[in-house]
Amino acid sequence: MANWFASPAALWLGLLIGPLLLLYMLRHKPVRKRVPSIVLWTGAAQAQIATSPFQRLRKSLSLLLMLLALIALVLALAGFRLPGGEQRGVPLTIVVDTTASMGSFEPGGSRMTIAKERARETIEAAGNSSITLLAWDGNLRSVGAADSEPAAAAAALEQLEPAQYGASDSSLVRALEQLDTNSQRRVVLISDHAPGELSRAYFVQAGTPKLNAGFVSASLSEPRPGQVDLFFAADLNGTDQPVSTSVVLERVPLSGSIELIDARDIRLIPKVRNAITFENMPPGLYRATLKLDDGLMLDNTAYLRLSKLPVQDVVVTGTAPEALIRAIEAIEQTMGIVRQVPAGNEDQDVTSYVLGDAASSGTQPRLPSAYLAPTAAPPGITYGDLQEVPDSATRPATSYLWRGSGTPDIRIPKIFELGTSRYLRPVLDAGPGPAVSLVQRENELHDMVLTFPMDDTATGFTGKVAFLIFWANWFDHVRRQRDPLPRGSVDTRESVRVRPMVGRKEFRYGSTGSDDQAEGIPGRALHFDETGVYRFDGLDETDLPLVGVSLLDTKESNLGMADDAPHDLEALESWMAGFDDEGERRDLDLRPWLALFAAALLLFDWFWFRRKFPTQVSEPSSSPKTQTSVHRRTSQARS
Repeated sequence: MANWFASPAALWLGLLIGPLLLLYMLRHKPVRKRVPSIVLWTGAAQAQIATSPFQRLRKSLSLLLMLLALIALVLALAGFRLPGGEQRGVPLTIVVDTTASMGSFEPGGSRMTIAKERARETIEAAGNSSITLLAWDGNLRSVGAADSEPAAAAAALEQLEPAQYGASDSSLVRALEQLDTNSQRRVVLISDHAPGELSRAYFVQAGTPKLNAGFVSASLSEPRPGQVDLFFAADLNGTDQPVSTSVVLERVPLSGSIELIDARDIRLIPKVRNAITFENMPPGLYRATLKLDDGLMLDNTAYLRLSKLPVQDVVVTGTAPEALIRAIEAIEQTMGIVRQVPAGNEDQDVTSYVLGDAASSGTQPRLPSAYLAPTAAPPGITYGDLQEVPDSATRPATSYLWRGSGTPDIRIPKIFELGTSRYLRPVLDAGPGPAVSLVQRENELHDMVLTFPMDDTATGFTGKVAFLIFWANWFDHVRRQRDPLPRGSVDTRESVRVRPMVGRKEFRYGSTGSDDQAEGIPGRALHFDETGVYRFDGLDETDLPLVGVSLLDTKESNLGMADDAPHDLEALESWMAGFDDEGERRDLDLRPWLALFAAALLLFDWFWFRRKFPTQVSEPSSSPKTQTSVHRRTSQARS
């Protein structure tokens, strides 16, 4: 029975036939009669009431209609179906691109409008196949129920809207290749451009090539200490001719009106990266805008956040090695990024420590710190005997601490043995073990451990410029930990993490144009899905609690990748028809037809009852001839 009914338990509702028959047996059927007198009416009525109730079921069209309607409704509720009674087409999956470029204008709407129309045509061409509608915005997400009816899938198309961010073409190709690999299924991709070689999907074009200029990258550069330049890069696509336009740079304040910083005319060259640089800028949140009416306005705006990094206080405990003191003084005098503070006068929250005494061994300050062997060590690390290092055995490992010094030629004569239960990231290997290494904390910060004596015997390191660059990079890295937000541009789909540090608690963030705010926790990734400016509340360590969000996606800005050929509906229908022989037979669901049949029977019964027994009957009008005849009969009776 389960093959014939989806819900066999609903068949118990068929017992309602008994109450229906009883209702017709007890009811008094109205009969309209014309009689010349009511003298004999009482007797006729009594005779009719005395008639057997079973006789009232004879020749009752209304009862028959009601019985059929009740049976149809019970079967519909029980999910009556015919096993293998319907030949269905191969299931179809439609993937609609909803990335930012689908919002570019087209005659009569946007590329998303065209994509929805192409999807409706695809659904119609699929016949009675079950439809699964997916949207691609960097991830495949379902729109409506899977394997739904064509009408339901067509209605779900209205939910699709273009996003304000882009997505990788290669990731889309990989997602399409992994779609339903275990069964036979047709896959149709509707996008403004083909992302690459599609082996499992039929591509449907939605859009035409368009001229578009947009920012594709933005960054900060510090060519000299104390000077910061803003750099923007713009691409021009969809044309072979240069385009003249203007670019405006504005500063977005925390409160008040936007300040105009610079405006200049530029000439964009197609097929090359056009650089736009604003030199020696003060801290602030900047917005650059291309004044060009092109195919996609979303990528005409880019943001850069430039925060002022603080001067980093440095405390050296214990007896300071002479080479290290010389390095700190040189960095303080030439770069101005650090300031040496005597021990005992430091602020623990903002101070970087170079720990060199036994009393500080095992401590873990708030900011990343450096530990000098053999007297100071972070938790979980111990030192052993001093070991000789063979000649030519010192090797710098890949690390940001060597940035700017190339691959230095370093000789470390001796190092201390190292015992640890923690993971170490080598920075400088020296024969028996690492001479310099990074130790990761639980909050993703790194302390530095130096396991060689920094005295005159280490002249191969301490007496070279590489030693100065090494410490300058370390102190600069530490002071950047105090600003929890990125200094440069942020892509709309880029993950921003506020680095967890001691004292940093939960915060709130949201768009400046909206009152809605979300809760953030240090260490948890934050995603920005719209272009704009976001406000951060609860991060007191930054003097500029705003971050800019931009499109910055080269593929989304290249609207010229679309094919200029018109959409070929006949080719799509031919491709669809090639799968007809691979369809499967499915159970024919009769529920909608049974419900429609029951409704038709009830409507017919109501119409028949109203026509046979009208509630209002107009008296037939008598003709003049009839009135004259009645008058003559009345006169004769009086005489």
